[in-house]
Amino acid sequence: MTSTESTSIHATTCTLDCPDACSLAVTVTDGRITKVDAGPANALTDGWICAKVKQHARRVYSPERVKTPLVRTGPKGQGQFREASWDEAIELIAHQMSRAVSEVGSEAVIGFTYNSSAAVIESASLTDAFFTALGATEAVHTICAATITAAWGSVFGSMVSADPLDVVNAQLVVVWGANPTVSNTHFPPLVRQATDAGAKLVVVDPRRTPMAKRADYHLAIRPGTDVVLALAVANFWAQRALMDQTFVAAHAEGVDELLAAAAPWSLETAAEICGLEAGQIEAVAELWAATPATMLRIGWGQERNSNGGAACRAVLGLPVLAGSFGRPGSGVIYATHAADVRPNRRWPAEARTKTSRPSVNMHQLGQWLGPEAGTPYRVLFIQGANPALMCPDMTAVDRALSRDEVFTVVHDQVMTDTARYADVVLPATTSFEINDVAASYGTLMVQPVKAVIERVGQSRSNDEVGLALARAMGWDWQAAPISDAVADVGPRLFSAGRQFADSLPFDGRAHLIDPEQGAPRYVPVVAAEPLTLISPASSKLINSMFGEFQSPAPKVKLHSTDAAARSLSDGQLVRVFNGQGSITVTLDVGDDTRPGVAVMAKGIWRREFSDGVGVNALTPATGDPLVNGACFNDTRVEVVAAAVASASTASAVAG
Repeated sequence: MTSTESTSIHATTCTLDCPDACSLAVTVTDGRITKVDAGPANALTDGWICAKVKQHARRVYSPERVKTPLVRTGPKGQGQFREASWDEAIELIAHQMSRAVSEVGSEAVIGFTYNSSAAVIESASLTDAFFTALGATEAVHTICAATITAAWGSVFGSMVSADPLDVVNAQLVVVWGANPTVSNTHFPPLVRQATDAGAKLVVVDPRRTPMAKRADYHLAIRPGTDVVLALAVANFWAQRALMDQTFVAAHAEGVDELLAAAAPWSLETAAEICGLEAGQIEAVAELWAATPATMLRIGWGQERNSNGGAACRAVLGLPVLAGSFGRPGSGVIYATHAADVRPNRRWPAEARTKTSRPSVNMHQLGQWLGPEAGTPYRVLFIQGANPALMCPDMTAVDRALSRDEVFTVVHDQVMTDTARYADVVLPATTSFEINDVAASYGTLMVQPVKAVIERVGQSRSNDEVGLALARAMGWDWQAAPISDAVADVGPRLFSAGRQFADSLPFDGRAHLIDPEQGAPRYVPVVAAEPLTLISPASSKLINSMFGEFQSPAPKVKLHSTDAAARSLSDGQLVRVFNGQGSITVTLDVGDDTRPGVAVMAKGIWRREFSDGVGVNALTPATGDPLVNGACFNDTRVEVVAAAVASASTASAVAG
């Protein structure tokens, strides 16, 4: 550093789609971010942040950063654009929206706003307010967390999550369907504190994750069978009189119906379906029943299949039957929320008073926007999402996004796979360029998000884009201050209280039977292909974010027995295929996944694949019965040597 350089350190908060919401200390030299590190405000951060966030400045200054509005000049999907002014871009978008509304109706405009890595204001910004006031069709967030969220509401109503920091007081920690080492990196050290003090650890996951490797019991379950495991544990407790009858009598509804549904599931029957040993299940069930200070950390893995809603409800019922509440180190950790942060209070009256909108399911874009669907949609506005890569049934998504008669707008930071299909691309700010507030789903913290650098290029926030669209469509809106959403942006702790004491479900009683779905039940998935393909998060990406500079190399992981049965070897080029598609990747052979399960990371950009498509070329666009949540883990595939795969794939597709 020369003596003329100006360096300063700024406090802000990470807003990426992760439960931790780390406090950050950002070093800025001559107006440019030169280092991103941990800040002191969040107790969970504990002086360190993940490697992904340390690299965040690479996105801010990426060669692929969108710096001006762009207007398409070539075929959709080819990424050919010219620069435009903001005035031209907004006028063009407003013209297309006005024409769609006048010729078809407001439902012809779709607001596809995900914004999972945005802070509170940006995630419910004036863009969403605009589409709400317009009466545009809403793309409902069924692509992730919809099923577990609905299940939580079914069982616990508005009861809040337990405090993740309280896990250090647990005597037993059950991590079900989560890989915190990758996507909640400050949670494993808390679990380590508990185990160092004598707590036991149980992990339920098809993979031998880093946490599973340290567990006392790892139940390497077959994907889609979690409901069977949970019902078998419930039945075992009922048969052995191991339930906490006092707690159940005081705090649960639907117990008899749940136990009736669980009755057919002996440990032996469940073990056969789940691919486990009956003795394993029995040991875990006995340990849980004997340990009042049990903390359940439920994740998202068990929701990603057609039995997901039933699985989530059954799993959430177990701590109720065991009475795992009311003492330090007990309860259920899912998603924390700060009730006093309400971004919709900033919305103008036209949006706040709108009572309903038509809707579609986000993960089924290829179906409702496909050329054969016959739907009236004319304008698709995508913000904070990359559906060309992240939505299932990629071939159908491509057909939908390629339609010239659907005017598509993408507001994003970089030129994503989806942006290449847009008619107009708008440059978006990063969290380092705006002021906001963060209230995460994995801490009890509210923290300020502060602009630490000037805008890169002509980027605008979600709030600013929504305001511009509203004004172009005739509303005289003004941007309300952040203080309208929350009085104190922090940093500050808020209190969750004790579950079933300070925070209650419904009338103080958990509902173990859903009024529409009834008791949790298992429905087998019938498929021709022998392997279940799951596509979890990787340690490199936040969904697909950062894929422009650090997408992992595409690989498929198989257990050694599955590779040997197919005469395949580690490092070999293979084809992964089913009747929906085919991709060529390198084989990774090991014992970190159970037999019968193939693993490919989600979010890897298409250009990393020789076929030009990603893992979602193979995933179905089906939905779970509870709330039509995405069923990525219902994917069934075969894996063969690349030289053999072409003929096999052609036969499968033809069939």
